[in-house]
This record gives sequence, C-alpha cells and structure tokens, in this order.
Amino acid sequence: MQEKERALDKALRALAGRARSEGEILEKLRRAGFAEETIAQTMAQLDRAGLLDDEAFAGAWAAARARRAVGPHRIAHELRQKGVDAQTASLALESVDGDEALAAAAALAARYLRRGGENVERRALAALQRRGYGYDDARRALEKAHAETQENELFPR
Repeated sequence: MQEKERALDKALRALAGRARSEGEILEKLRRAGFAEETIAQTMAQLDRAGLLDDEAFAGAWAAARARRAVGPHRIAHELRQKGVDAQTASLALESVDGDEALAAAAALAARYLRRGGENVERRALAALQRRGYGYDDARRALEKAHAETQENELFPR
C-alpha cells in the first residue's frame, strides 16, 4: 500500500470511530509519521469529500458535553485542544441550549445537595466550577437544584 493510501486509510479509520476535528486528524497523521505533502493531500481529499467540518463537529461536541454537565469554559478548552479555532468554538457554545445545560448542571448540584453535611453548597459550587461553569452559572444551577429539591419535598412523586 502506498503512503497516500495508508494516510487516507488511517484518517478514515479515525473518522469511523467518531466525528473528529481537522486538527485531530492532522495531529494523528503527523504522529503516524507521514510526510507533510501526503498529509496535505489527504486533508484536501477528506475536505473535498465533505468529511471535515469543524463547525458541525464543534456544535455536536459542545451539545453532547453540555448534556453531561460540562460547563462552557471546559468545553471551550476541550475544543481548543482538539484543534478547533476560538471563533468556531465560541459559535458552538452559543448554539448550546441554555435551558438544557442549566438542567444538567442543576442535576449535578442536586446530587451534592442530597448528600447533605457541612458546607454542602460550597462543595456543590466548587464541583460545578471544576466542571467548567463560571460562578454565576454555578450559582444559578445551585438555586435551581434547591428549588427542585424543595418542590420534591413538598410534592413527593
């Protein structure tokens, strides 16, 4: 198999596992030791085939991570690590459903509140901030979790 074919095969295998950014594919090919010319040709071929779309990748990544209670700061950092430019990452974060992201963060905060104990609010806030939420977003999620906890105590299911 020629180097061009091997490079394309490596890239297609990587894309078969999950969607990837251009930066991830580029890095994977470089680590595999392919010549820069071969990498450029492979990337151009993938682009012509419509297999490289950083905007779609970033939007899907941001939405999936937000559903898993990962905050916007951490999502932006992850996207930058994956080779997505700052503007594309910013657009992807803007497209995330704020209500859905808040609900995921509130669910995480509620888990801490159910544990009880000393300094439970401080611990919940710290956990949310470690997950990439800013203080204001973490505070809003904690307030929502408190409201839902009190509602469940008043009206058990």
